Amino acid sequence: MVRGYVLHGCCNRLGRDALSQSIDINGYWTVKICYGADLGEYNSGFTATDYSKRLSVVAIGLTTSKAEFLNTIVHEAKHVQSNVCRYYGVPEDGEDAAYLIGYLVMKMYSVFRPIMCNY
Repeated sequence: MVRGYVLHGCCNRLGRDALSQSIDINGYWTVKICYGADLGEYNSGFTATDYSKRLSVVAIGLTTSKAEFLNTIVHEAKHVQSNVCRYYGVPEDGEDAAYLIGYLVMKMYSVFRPIMCNY
């Protein structure tokens, strides 16, 4: 279960260029993301989901390179995609799932691009 302190706890330990974002997937799901959280180690992230609220909370930690940043973004977006697909009974190997992960990464890119450019 996602509790408010999960996101707030991570976002209280932010890196130098941290940002937060909320993505609404057409009213079906909400994704709250914190970029640049100090998770205690580089190149890490986590996703927590509360299915009853159709909510995923994602923390993207500090990274050592653009490649590691992108790796973490796509890794955590895949967890969100899997959770949404599982909830709605959508096969993860189909086009709907592929469009969903593309949508998530596209929405995330508009916010995380300025951070990524600092590497």
